[in-house]
Amino acid sequence: MRIGLHSFSRREAFKNPGYDVFTFLDEAGAWGFESVEIMTGAAGKPPADIGGDSPEHLKRVCAYAAERGAAVHCFSTYNDFAFVGNEAWRQENVRYIRDWIRKAAGCGVPNLRLLSGYWAKDRAHEELEKLVIDEVRGCCELAEREGVNLAFENHSTIFLYADDIERLLRAVDSPRLTTCPDPTNGFAIAEGKAGELERMYANLERLAGKATNAHLKVFGVENGTLAGFDLERLLRTFAEAGYTGPLHLELVTADADPRVLGQAREIVSAALERMGAASGRV
Repeated sequence: MRIGLHSFSRREAFKNPGYDVFTFLDEAGAWGFESVEIMTGAAGKPPADIGGDSPEHLKRVCAYAAERGAAVHCFSTYNDFAFVGNEAWRQENVRYIRDWIRKAAGCGVPNLRLLSGYWAKDRAHEELEKLVIDEVRGCCELAEREGVNLAFENHSTIFLYADDIERLLRAVDSPRLTTCPDPTNGFAIAEGKAGELERMYANLERLAGKATNAHLKVFGVENGTLAGFDLERLLRTFAEAGYTGPLHLELVTADADPRVLGQAREIVSAALERMGAASGRV
């Protein structure tokens, strides 16, 4: 596994004049990250952290990242395929994802983070699930032709947990529909609810083996490790599932000292080295 950085971690910095995607990539390289995931915005909105969406700009970003040792592994899109309150807007979401599949392919980015959508009041769950399945299936047909993975994150309320996501994967049945596990999403670990951590690890076990991208929340650092969960157990779960891609760190607290990201990278790196040494691989 490699350790990467998600541009979401620097969301407050992106609001400052003079801070752009190239500044972010300078930081990622200086802090020792080997991979980055970059937010691209949402349908009908400016292209967010990436700073532009022309083929020339995207190729420049990818080349700049590679020069700093932090290759762009994933474009992080934001979509809602079940927005039934406005069909024109829902279709705009579909066009947006299909457009970014082509953009990712055009500059050699292997993954596009994909979401589902949110439950709507007074609409049957079956109806909304079918909308998502149909749109994901159509996007996967394009992704297969373009050679891009649609890494589905356990993020939105529709198809949130492993049972749901496995059902989606079976229904779509595409080699380009993969997963993007964010282990703590959907689990109230910060509230200390009994059994939440065990449910989180069990959920991850089922998603990690299908992953082509992954996130790792940074809630803070306590006693030399990441707060909120057993880091080494979480890393072992990924490793035992055969996941070898990057873990993109997401700093949860927007106003936290960004230097904690470099510290978090060192902590995760040290944990991976201990795991490798224990298994005889290092």
